[in-house]
Amino acid sequence: MQIMLGNMVLRTTEKPDSVQHGGGQMLAINTFPGGNVSIQNFGSTYREISWEGWFEGTDALERMVQIGNMRQKGEPIDFVTEAYTQKVVIQEFQPEHRTNFFIPFSITLQRVVQITKQVPKEAVDKTAEDIKTEQQKEKQNTESKNYTVKAGDTLSKIAKNQYGNANEWDKIYQANKEKLTSPHKIQIGQELILP
Repeated sequence: MQIMLGNMVLRTTEKPDSVQHGGGQMLAINTFPGGNVSIQNFGSTYREISWEGWFEGTDALERMVQIGNMRQKGEPIDFVTEAYTQKVVIQEFQPEHRTNFFIPFSITLQRVVQITKQVPKEAVDKTAEDIKTEQQKEKQNTESKNYTVKAGDTLSKIAKNQYGNANEWDKIYQANKEKLTSPHKIQIGQELILP
């Protein structure tokens, strides 16, 4: 029987004698007083495929390195027999380098049903930062504070000092329309609400 792992055709001493099939169900079982049982099914689980073999010959070391590289990448690869093809990930590959011409090994493959890609940490950090910024803006919008007008103040100057942007003066004016007859006439000592 011909067997391939990724793009590598396994030789007689490298192939499994048999391939494990079947599996189980991932269940959450809760037993309640009175004998009631709640069972939640979270889907199928599959047996791992594992075997032992050895590399031999002048290219034994090269073949060991090739499978080692597939394991390190951690990407799904094809496990191909004459009867079927399955996506697998190499969970463990443990060679025992005795000589460059004879290298025993054990290998374990996990069947891939669905791979979910990890979100890059940078994307998670950016999302968390965006949420934090939005929360701070909302907090600023809901919290208002009072400001006492000092000599030389204008709404533009207050906006520049409080918000970092002189063009925000209209926001202050709109929040204090009842007190101010004009945005250009503010009095020293006057209490303004800063939204």
